[in-house]
Amino acid sequence: MNRLLFIIAFALAALNGVAQVNVSGVVVEEGTNEPLTGASVILRTAEGKIKKYATSDANGKFTISTSKIKGYTLDVSMMSFAKQTVKLDSVQLPVTIVTEASATMLKEVAVKADRIREQGDTITYNVGTFAQAQDRSIGDVLKRMPGIDVSNSGKIQYQGEDINKFYIEGSDLLGGKYGIATNGINHDDVGAVEVMENHQPMQVLSGISFSDKAAINLKLKNKAKATWTFHGDAGGGYSWQPEGAVWDGELFAMAVMPGFQNITTFKTNNIGEDLSASATDFFAARRATGLSQYVSVSLPGVPNLSRKRTLFNRSALVSTNSLWKVKNGEFKAQVDYSFNRVTAQAANITTYFLESDDRVITENRDGRDRSHTLSGKFIYEVNQKTTFINNTLSTNIDWDDVRLGVTGSLPNEQSAKLPDYYVANKFKMIKRFNGKHLITFQSNNEWESLPQTLNVSLDGSTLSQHIGDHAFYTHESAAYAFSIKGITVSLEGGVKGYLRSLNTELPDMPTELPGTTENVLNTNYFTVYATPKFEYWVKRVNFTLNAPVSFAHYTFDKALANRSEVYFSPSLSMNWKPNNRFSMTLRGGTGRSPMNLNMIQPGYIMTNYRTFKQGVDDFYNSTSQNVSASFAYKHTRRGVFANAMVMQSWSHLPYTMAQQLYGDYIVYSYTDAKSDGQNLLAMGSVGKTLDFMRGSANVNGSFNRGESHLFSESNAVNSISLGWSVGAKINGAPLRWLSFDYHIDFSNSQLRMNGVKNSWLSGMENSLLINIMPHSKLEWRIMGEHYRNELTEGKYKNVFLLDTKLVYKLNKRIELSAMLNNIFNQRTYNYTTYSQLSSFESQRWLRGRELLFTISLRK
Repeated sequence: MNRLLFIIAFALAALNGVAQVNVSGVVVEEGTNEPLTGASVILRTAEGKIKKYATSDANGKFTISTSKIKGYTLDVSMMSFAKQTVKLDSVQLPVTIVTEASATMLKEVAVKADRIREQGDTITYNVGTFAQAQDRSIGDVLKRMPGIDVSNSGKIQYQGEDINKFYIEGSDLLGGKYGIATNGINHDDVGAVEVMENHQPMQVLSGISFSDKAAINLKLKNKAKATWTFHGDAGGGYSWQPEGAVWDGELFAMAVMPGFQNITTFKTNNIGEDLSASATDFFAARRATGLSQYVSVSLPGVPNLSRKRTLFNRSALVSTNSLWKVKNGEFKAQVDYSFNRVTAQAANITTYFLESDDRVITENRDGRDRSHTLSGKFIYEVNQKTTFINNTLSTNIDWDDVRLGVTGSLPNEQSAKLPDYYVANKFKMIKRFNGKHLITFQSNNEWESLPQTLNVSLDGSTLSQHIGDHAFYTHESAAYAFSIKGITVSLEGGVKGYLRSLNTELPDMPTELPGTTENVLNTNYFTVYATPKFEYWVKRVNFTLNAPVSFAHYTFDKALANRSEVYFSPSLSMNWKPNNRFSMTLRGGTGRSPMNLNMIQPGYIMTNYRTFKQGVDDFYNSTSQNVSASFAYKHTRRGVFANAMVMQSWSHLPYTMAQQLYGDYIVYSYTDAKSDGQNLLAMGSVGKTLDFMRGSANVNGSFNRGESHLFSESNAVNSISLGWSVGAKINGAPLRWLSFDYHIDFSNSQLRMNGVKNSWLSGMENSLLINIMPHSKLEWRIMGEHYRNELTEGKYKNVFLLDTKLVYKLNKRIELSAMLNNIFNQRTYNYTTYSQLSSFESQRWLRGRELLFTISLRK
């Protein structure tokens, strides 16, 4: 017995001798106690040899397991911070390591894996290793991350595809309006950006329905959690064109707490920053009411040129977005209001290509557009593994008032009132039972009213166009699905109803135009449909087959003959992901579909002072086919991301668009003639991190070929449009005191009509930003843009625009800056574009030299 006890005691002593010790702690910055992400933590023996190493996570935390710590030390280092050494014999675990900012760390080398990490289907980007001194928002940093593209509006694509969710600490606060976050959240509040590939937003569908989309999740630093964070700017100055005072202001507030999230922002400016895109819902589907404006009085815009150079505005935006976690679900409220007053001037020459002789019209346009938008969305959602419930009530009210004066060939004054009223409620419930069975119920109801008024004063007389357009849409459906051994079969059935009334009148018809100017039309339909769906998962391959079939009955209140139609539109897709680095998707579909019901309009509608639109006086169907292939590749350890896509589509229409001139007026209508069109689109990009200078590079390209058929002056026109573009961008911080961003795009386009080839017209855009930091508190930014556009063959227009900005950081919370835009005071811009039946030459006015002083505050 004593021997047994001795053996047990000896074994316990031996086990204790090899027991693992978790050396854990957190790395923070001196003074602020903010956690540092990506710090290198090295465990050394008493002899100084490296035993193990780790890096701090998004919250600054690290853990290293070792058999003993006696005599051991921890070395903690990170670029721009002084190295710290901690003796483990003299501290209590977990340990807090405070690092001091230092400018003598140039010999430190970042580990490649620290910038981008991969675990399963989740890619984690370390924000601190991609950020540069000139960055303000998290969107600025996202643009430097390979594989991720961010537009100026804040819309995000990953590997060439739109993301399907945007989370902040795992919660979907903003839905599709995440541009408010990408352009608003300070990048210094974000520790890491997670990309979740093949993300299925509805947990109830996990393992049953495949998703090839990715989602973004922002992991905040501790300092930005469980508290309110604020930052704001206030600026004022002077502009030489338009002459007068300028201002720019912003206030951004965010709270991310366990049971509550909120983002509220207020912006206002008259320096050319377009605020309307900030509240855009990137996930919103096209409204099922199907209404669109007939009146098209709009101010002249400038393609291929930054909006900040051409937008003469007075704008304001207020947006508040809240999320409350209630029991098993979430309640979200989003309210936005925006105001825009925009003015514009342009000198244009439009040439219509006619069989007999070209028609040339000159215009000098000067206009103003006032618009107000008020929108609200209220959402209750339960997202669990066995239940999904979502009810979304949304409303949108727009007021748009446009005035445009025209001199030249046809001098006139135009004014348009274009309000839009919309309300919708969408409900969806999915219940999962016995693990592999699903029942789904959906209800969608939408109503919209789109009245339009256009007044034109021409040659001493006035033309007034009044349009009443209203629609109601309802869709009710139920579905059942089950999954067995990688096979998912589902069947959805439902009904759709649509009621629309159109009433237009133009009392004083121009004598040159034949026909009627009245449209009194009711367009209604009732549809019953069934959609069988088949999904098959085998290893890393997913096949999906959709085969929707529907029966629709249309009524037109005697304006047209009632009719019934059957539609069938099958589609097939395959996704192959042999490993975590490579994925490929093939898609194809064909189908028969009804025409756009907005085209049923036998009478004329005036869209602007010299353009009229006439629709069809019968009901048509169309057929189409499409095939596409895409692939994506990534090697996160090497920081390589690549994607490519090619798509070919065909359309077959029983009607063809026609253009006809009557004196000074032009009429667009449709003729009863078959029209076959096709379009080829190819694009791709390759991105790579440049770790030696904390930068990245990207190369992209695209090609497009479209073919269509039209009638001009009763003559058939076959048009082919060709275009291609290539671009590249590179950024980095090669020196402690220097960082840069460079971007170049080159494009070329051509239009061919009836075999006659117009000249290729090219365009090129360069932009460069250099940020010089001679002192830790001082920055000098130099920003230049160069545009080179081919107006006619061999004739080019070059525009070079230069800005500069001086920034003084008073402390970590207050920043002062002075910015001078368009130093050379460039005031005009010329370009030429081509459509199927016309060319358009234009000279536009640019914003002149501008001086702006700004103070920025941050909490």
